Amino acid sequence: MSLRINHNIASINGQRNLMRNDQAVGRSLERLSSGLKINKASDNAAGLVISEQMRAQISGLTQAVDNSETAVAMVQTAEGALDEMNSLLTKMRELTLHAANAGTNDSSQVLADQRELDNAVDSISRIAATTQFGTKKLLDGSLAGASNFDTTKVHRFDVGSDLMARADFKASSAELCITTAGTKTSLSLAIADYTGADMHVAGATLASFLAGSFSAAVFCAGGETVSTDIFFLDDTFRLADGASLTATVMGKDFTFSSGESAGDILSQLNAAQDEYTFSKGAVLWTDFGPTVTRNKLGVGGTPADFSLRFSNGVKSSPTAAATTGILTNRLTLTEANMVRGVQTVARLTGVSLGGAATTINLVADTDDAAILKANGYGLAIDTANAFAGATGSTTVTLNKGALFQIGANANQQTAVDLKSVKAFNLGLGGDTRTSGRIENLASLKSRQSLVNGDFKGALQVIDKADDDVTALRGQLGAFQANTLETGLNSLRVTSENLTAAESTIRDVDFASESATFTKNNILMQASNSMLAQANQQPQGVLSLLGR
Repeated sequence: MSLRINHNIASINGQRNLMRNDQAVGRSLERLSSGLKINKASDNAAGLVISEQMRAQISGLTQAVDNSETAVAMVQTAEGALDEMNSLLTKMRELTLHAANAGTNDSSQVLADQRELDNAVDSISRIAATTQFGTKKLLDGSLAGASNFDTTKVHRFDVGSDLMARADFKASSAELCITTAGTKTSLSLAIADYTGADMHVAGATLASFLAGSFSAAVFCAGGETVSTDIFFLDDTFRLADGASLTATVMGKDFTFSSGESAGDILSQLNAAQDEYTFSKGAVLWTDFGPTVTRNKLGVGGTPADFSLRFSNGVKSSPTAAATTGILTNRLTLTEANMVRGVQTVARLTGVSLGGAATTINLVADTDDAAILKANGYGLAIDTANAFAGATGSTTVTLNKGALFQIGANANQQTAVDLKSVKAFNLGLGGDTRTSGRIENLASLKSRQSLVNGDFKGALQVIDKADDDVTALRGQLGAFQANTLETGLNSLRVTSENLTAAESTIRDVDFASESATFTKNNILMQASNSMLAQANQQPQGVLSLLGR
């Protein structure tokens, strides 16, 4: 064994191991006291970078959850106000029906109904103007996707979240232009469609009898024999005693009997359904009439949509007793008697996308050519038939609507179109019969509809307003359930899993680390003991020197 004094290698080795074990104990103490595996970048540089990125995402997800929960509360606030509007509209409908009971009401009762209806109209506008979440108004139109358009030309302007939530979409003034006017499908009956035996009426008080000498004749009270091509040309022509007429419209039968006039028949058909409008036929020998016009613009309708059937009790002569037999003639449409409508073609110019003005082409809905759509942008525009049926334009302001940040990153936003539900924005287009008088819910008050006896027009507008409010409630409900709440569930699951991944990288395993600490602590004590022994070793040199 060699002994050295100037350099005690064993002591140096002991010091090195002692320092290493001391550092290991220090790291274990730091981890156990902080609960973190990574306390500084030197602990795990790559792990620190990854975990900090995850922490940023977790923080963003947490805020997105808070944002979504706040958005749910806001939507529920708006929906609660709309629920109250539905109740008011139901009350308005009751008042209108009560006022229409003219046989029991006097003028003071109708006036009382009108005053209560006026108050309900004012309440709806007040709710729309004052409903707010914090300081933000919800139903006054300030959060609408589209505003400032001509309501006589556009009844409804839906802006989808696909457009409003786009990062490159900015509020802008645009122009909706009808470039090709839509037309309606028109139907008519011709003599060529008339099949079966002929019949006529001999006089106002006599029943019908078979008559093979008349061509395409139809029974008519008043002593006239009226051929099928002119029956609906005169409102005063009436069905004879014992006669009946059945009109089939869209598969539904409407039956008329003795004494009904042509004018009454047309009026009742118009009142009973809204798919077609019936009017007197043209004064042409080739036309039977009535003229039947589809109320919706554009293509649509089939020959099977309309037919007429004449039935009459049969007698062998005016003085003979009636038999049980029924003579029936049916008149049906053919394609030759249909004039197909033309779809509306439109465009929306000036939409701000990516800092530039964009033109969006719109196509008419196949069921109703007055509804223009651009599915790629989520646009749906319900125009007035008079507007869609003629070329023209209206300006519109496009906005972001109610925009919500529901994700942890940029551009993870969604929007909802909160339209104005003030009284003058509800019920638009609901009163085609009294066009120019009751054009919206507010006009029920300004036009004093109940006092003036316009009950049918009032009901049409109230029902349309109720549809408007209900549609907005449905839109908000779907947005809450299918966008916000499902998004919340996804955010919470993502946050949970990302937190678990970040914990694996960053958090200390106390069981493992306490075992490491115990090991390092024992090693440090051993290092101290061995260092003391190494420091004693050079003293053996003294024995060699005889000391």
